[in-house]
Amino acid sequence: MHLNFPYPCIIILASIFSLFYLFSSYQPSMQYSVNFEESILDDQINSTFPITFYHNAYVDYRFTPPRLRIFSLNQCIKSDKNFLLVDIFYEGVSEPTQVKVFGEPLEGACPSTYGPAKPCFYVAHTFFTDLIRTGGMTKVLIHMGSRKVTLSVKEINKRFEKGITLCLQPVYYYSQWQNIVLYIEAWRAQGATRFIVFYHSSTKDTKKVLDYYRGLGIIEIRSWPSFGSLPLEIADKHPKIDDSVFIFSYFLAMNICILDIKTTIGSIADFDEVMVPINGTMLDYATREMTGTNVGALSFGNNYVAMEPTIYSSDFSGVSKPIFISKGGPSKYIFNASVIDLAQVHWAKSFTDSSKKSKGGDGALLHMRYGFDPSKEKTLNKPFRYFPDNQKEHIRNMQDTANKIFNGSVPTFNSNFIDTLNDCVKQINKRGNTCRSTGGMCKKEMDKVNEWVYDRTERIFLSGA
Repeated sequence: MHLNFPYPCIIILASIFSLFYLFSSYQPSMQYSVNFEESILDDQINSTFPITFYHNAYVDYRFTPPRLRIFSLNQCIKSDKNFLLVDIFYEGVSEPTQVKVFGEPLEGACPSTYGPAKPCFYVAHTFFTDLIRTGGMTKVLIHMGSRKVTLSVKEINKRFEKGITLCLQPVYYYSQWQNIVLYIEAWRAQGATRFIVFYHSSTKDTKKVLDYYRGLGIIEIRSWPSFGSLPLEIADKHPKIDDSVFIFSYFLAMNICILDIKTTIGSIADFDEVMVPINGTMLDYATREMTGTNVGALSFGNNYVAMEPTIYSSDFSGVSKPIFISKGGPSKYIFNASVIDLAQVHWAKSFTDSSKKSKGGDGALLHMRYGFDPSKEKTLNKPFRYFPDNQKEHIRNMQDTANKIFNGSVPTFNSNFIDTLNDCVKQINKRGNTCRSTGGMCKKEMDKVNEWVYDRTERIFLSGA
């Protein structure tokens, strides 16, 4: 059969075929890399956006499929629109895989709904996406047009090592070394085997205590220095990061910390907070409650306590019988480290397994808040104690430990340091509509009263260039 096409139709068809071939065979540069500012996509976070990243990205194998997780401090975004353009590199694969990664604020709202945090410009965020390809990831490259950031990669798996890991929110201008001794020894008696301390600054005496326990292999110190600066091209267009982030961004630190837990149970508790069950150890109690059940976290009611004599006299004998103050406060919790997804300060925000729930625990949070004078407070009798057994032996051990750390010359407590910090926070609060950014806003006042041991590690936070 003979087809009779006019000559112009043949030319048009040939042109269409050529154009089709050209576009189908063309691989745009943004498939694997973005080299020019004009390649920015709609709603992509670009080089002018104020953002800095924690230096590690995480591959979280607790999820099915595994999830890539990136942590940052940045101005608020539209969670359903703004995204990072990310190249994922794998060992033995020449070309990276490129993905769009969307994010959300760790607290749940941006700006924060909490008064002192609401004015803060930089808010902790997490960006995440499910992964099709797994294993052998070597690095992550974030494209923001002409600005790029490379992150190293850590893998997160389910936890099988029996024990409790404590996450310490950023330690800053810390002087109450006595708290640390009680905290570590009490939590160890409750079954804790590992402590992760995010460290910014402290007195020399406090650092000596931390270094002692680190030398025993009990504490791991994570650097939490200044958040650094934005690239020069945009730095003067936005607030300094240290001056406009809420209390050293503890939301960011604690959610990074829970990914570093290797034990079955974890918790986020300050140096003045110890959770105890009504009977036995916390490890045994939590293990029973969370094994083979839908319990993902156990919450414990706050109990403010004081001691006579105070431990700030370096006499730990008052620990044997804490004085309970008749004042309420927010609870704290422990969690199954294999299923915790995102953490809030006082509750588990989400779990990797949607069937997991939080439950009230049979025990108490012992919260030794600085400044309580039991002679001026209404007190209560309660059965809870820091140690599950052998109170005298534990107290003697704490006393001996303090003497050992300081070679028999135990330093006296100087209240001026914590008083100065509290006064600075009060002044910030008086200004109104001001971010409680103690890192940048209190540094000048704190440096006047002491020679602090700062963490000055570089490249913990990366803004790109």
